Amino acid sequence: MANYLFGIDFGACNLKCVRADKSKMRPVRLNTNDDGSFHTPNAIFYKKNKDGDVEFSIGQYAIDMGSLTPENLVVGLKRKLELKDWRQFIPNLNCDVTAEKVAEDILKKIFDAATKNVPAGDESHAMVTVPVIFTKHQRNLIKAAAQKAGFIVDGVINESFAAIFGVDAEEDSLNVIFDLGGSTLDVSIIKFERDEVQELVAAGLKLGGIDIDRAILEKILKPKFGDALAARWQCLNADDFQMNFVRRLRENLYADEFDESVSATLVDAYFDFEITRAEVDALLESEGYREKIFAMLDELFGELAQGEDCFDKSDVTKIWALGGTMHIPYFRNLLEEYFGEDLFNALDYDFEDNDELIEGLDDKYLVVAGGAANFLKQRENITAINAIPYRICYSLGKNLQLGIAKNMPAGFETLYLHLDLVELDNCGWKISLYQTFGDEANFDDAAYLGEVQLDSALYEKKEKPLLKLKMMRDGRLRLRFNERRMLDDGNADIILVEQHFLNLEE
Repeated sequence: MANYLFGIDFGACNLKCVRADKSKMRPVRLNTNDDGSFHTPNAIFYKKNKDGDVEFSIGQYAIDMGSLTPENLVVGLKRKLELKDWRQFIPNLNCDVTAEKVAEDILKKIFDAATKNVPAGDESHAMVTVPVIFTKHQRNLIKAAAQKAGFIVDGVINESFAAIFGVDAEEDSLNVIFDLGGSTLDVSIIKFERDEVQELVAAGLKLGGIDIDRAILEKILKPKFGDALAARWQCLNADDFQMNFVRRLRENLYADEFDESVSATLVDAYFDFEITRAEVDALLESEGYREKIFAMLDELFGELAQGEDCFDKSDVTKIWALGGTMHIPYFRNLLEEYFGEDLFNALDYDFEDNDELIEGLDDKYLVVAGGAANFLKQRENITAINAIPYRICYSLGKNLQLGIAKNMPAGFETLYLHLDLVELDNCGWKISLYQTFGDEANFDDAAYLGEVQLDSALYEKKEKPLLKLKMMRDGRLRLRFNERRMLDDGNADIILVEQHFLNLEE
């Protein structure tokens, strides 16, 4: 029995899969209905055939089919996995689908394409990549979906960490992986040695091509062409099709990233939609992307300065700029501004340059999937340390409160946090936990992590219950719920009522 090794990049906009053979990487063509490239749009369409059975397709073909019956189309699944209870009714299925079910169906298509030539009885192992900001809950959902699809999942790792195994990094080097994709910006600072690869720090932002397209739609196109957009798309998920159209328009604008042209036009249903690079650059600046990116980099290097090696920007060997959104020169210019022209030259950067990729990868779109496959191939011979930073908030209904502000060391425990009795009653004594990367508790920057159901009958409810959060050495989060009570001797004391554990680590 042989083992076949696959790396899967489950991207917000595109899906990629690479197989690791003995000598090289081999990209997997996921959808023969697309343009022949090795990445396909992350979209799925549920179709009823003439016998009444339901079939599903992925990629651009799914989007095209969805233009006829959009209620049977699902796009943007990666963001939907961040939500607590997302579901969508699919008429052709006559039922709701959850994010987990859609992920399983998409990964089943990937499995079928990837294992087409795998002999019966042989095993197909996979390493799946996710954004840095994905929580334990979301990683488990993706892992379970891939397993149900047919893969033996050997791990779920950060996209930016996987990428270091897809490039030809120097030994004894300090590398910055700057991966700006469709849904997130992932940054990892990685110390690369012959037999040890250590992700020293990592961070992520909900900032990617989807967010830029949303801003272009809402703040450039709708003010200029609002009537035309409304007339062109009059369907249930008109927003999905408008966003897909904006993506195509943006890609046209930066089709040749070094071209001197400054505008792009798409003609659709007799309407001419035009945007310019100057408009987009001004929009990116007004959205505060410069400040957000620089603040994240400052925080990462601040953490490095407090580590054993006291690294700073001057110690960086190489900047690896990845992700389809790096086609926009604005972001390359930001890297040059932050690190200096000697370390990163925005004009010399070539997105399609393959010289620094491992053998078998056609372009930088495949670095993450190829790196995941290569990591799976090499993992027995190296020590790899993958960082997963987190900040934990808790919610009672509509209110989100900061619990543990940073990636606290094992053994750290918060002070008592007061829980409002009215809010507890309103939410059925259920505490929801979120992972966030902002400095404040903010639902816009939060991803669902899990929940804890309290037993209200255990509490006297004369005073506010008190919560303490503690990071355990085995990677679990401990939640201890206490209450101040009067004892038989007439003195008051804080009594432990119940405790719960939530596993945060792989």
